[in-house]
Amino acid sequence: MREIELKFKVDNLVEFTNNLESLNCTISDYIMQNDTIYVFDLDNVESCAGSVWLRVRRVDDKVELNYKKQSLKKSESQEIEFGVDDYEKANSFLKALGYKEWVRVNKKRRYSKYEGANICIDEVERLGNFVEIELLVDEEDKVDNYEDELLKIAEKLGINIKNKVDDHYDTMIANLEE
Repeated sequence: MREIELKFKVDNLVEFTNNLESLNCTISDYIMQNDTIYVFDLDNVESCAGSVWLRVRRVDDKVELNYKKQSLKKSESQEIEFGVDDYEKANSFLKALGYKEWVRVNKKRRYSKYEGANICIDEVERLGNFVEIELLVDEEDKVDNYEDELLKIAEKLGINIKNKVDDHYDTMIANLEE
């Protein structure tokens, strides 16, 4: 699958969720996500075409392993994700493959949907509040204007598109630590 995603800094999540509810969107309860991000080379963590990150995510008692490969477009990546049984073993497995722990991201997240797009409402520890709008499309899908579609959805949801953020949470947190 290809994931096309735009992220926006949002100052007032209450106002944003009220806008969603006024559009008859259902908003999930909060979940806690604890991510550990791995890279092969700690000296080369730049987000550019071909970059690969691996992630172990704990959500309550569930654990997921995720592979992301950056596309030519900043808003797009190839993604493979699946559940695993054991958080510690998943981390040990990635380390045994030679990957290095880079950064940890902790957030409270709620989900919604609007016009076929997934909406993630995030309160990210150390970073603040964000909304991600994403589409998952088949690898074979060659449509090129998804970013424009996501910007239109953001405007309909009352998001100031000037607050678009191009960095991933992991990169923003790593930059705080430098």
